[in-house]
Amino acid sequence: MVLIGLIILFVALVALQRHIYGRFWSRHLTVDLVFSAKTGVEGGSVKLTEVITSRKALPLPWLTVKFQVSRHLVFSDKLHATITDDYYREDLFSLGMYQRIRRTLPVVMKKRGYYTIKSIDLVSSDLLLTRKLVDHARSHSVLTVCPRLIPREDFAVPYSQIMGEILARTALLPDPFEFRGIREYQGFDTMRSINWLATARSGTLKVNVHEYTASRDVIVLLNVEPDGAFYEEELLEEGIRIAATLCDNLIQEGVSCGLVSNARDIITGETIDIASGQSSQHIQQIQEQLGRLDLTRKPEAFAPLLLQHGFSTYRDPVLLLISLNCSDGICRAWSDCLGRVHDGLWILPRYADRQDRLPDTEHATLCWEVKRRAR
Repeated sequence: MVLIGLIILFVALVALQRHIYGRFWSRHLTVDLVFSAKTGVEGGSVKLTEVITSRKALPLPWLTVKFQVSRHLVFSDKLHATITDDYYREDLFSLGMYQRIRRTLPVVMKKRGYYTIKSIDLVSSDLLLTRKLVDHARSHSVLTVCPRLIPREDFAVPYSQIMGEILARTALLPDPFEFRGIREYQGFDTMRSINWLATARSGTLKVNVHEYTASRDVIVLLNVEPDGAFYEEELLEEGIRIAATLCDNLIQEGVSCGLVSNARDIITGETIDIASGQSSQHIQQIQEQLGRLDLTRKPEAFAPLLLQHGFSTYRDPVLLLISLNCSDGICRAWSDCLGRVHDGLWILPRYADRQDRLPDTEHATLCWEVKRRAR
């Protein structure tokens, strides 16, 4: 009788703990996955922090947290991970009563884009491992990876050409009596602009930056339509980097700069039209917008957009077109646009080892040679 009683008691305890865990295991249990920053730069790194908090007296002998993110966010710790079209990770924890566990994972941002935690699954069991328990959590943390800026040594020559051929004619005449600040020396700066006192103090070349006696708006036009049937993603991404670098350099020079693109925002689905500006907040807005461009969505036709825009709200605008698409329609629209008294330059990204067609236009063109990345 005693044995039977013990068996009945054991069965009752098993059933009771199954019931308690089945009802209360996920109550007052929170799992948060949070990026250490809202924005980053392609090639840089951030941290993803897992915070698991149990605000109850019910211990969890084991808890598996499974989450899914883009494979373009690379974790240095690849334990318990699977990489296919996305990155799938499983982390195992053991939670006592009223306990919080925090784990930080370094993440390298391999590609420009807008990233979220796509799913979080929680898997656990009761004390005797007789019942599998599953729940889901959500993370509202997002990460915008802005395009990588092209290094100064690689950008100095083409930027000097842009400044010389397009901007320096009438737009950028520095006023020697209006001092704006000091910045690092770049390849296109003249010896007269070097601030030798600041150079001696810092140990690196510094130049004076002046305000300008005349002001023109520079509008960067980014076309992401592929040229023909071939989708050259790396060339399109390089075009985005060129746009980001141009805007950053121009605004550092005190030039009012805007951005227009037929690419679509991954959040709104709308095309891009950012009015000209020259503040630090303005360049941050442009960089984040370039980070959110979604190349998987079909862009708006660029030639009609170019013709319809007009640019009448800008001050004597200078247009910098970045487009690897050299179709007849875009060439005609470009010539028509520049025929309305606009100065402009067409920047054509193309592979250094391949001779693609050039724009059929009499206006200035700059070929930007892109080196293929090693696979």
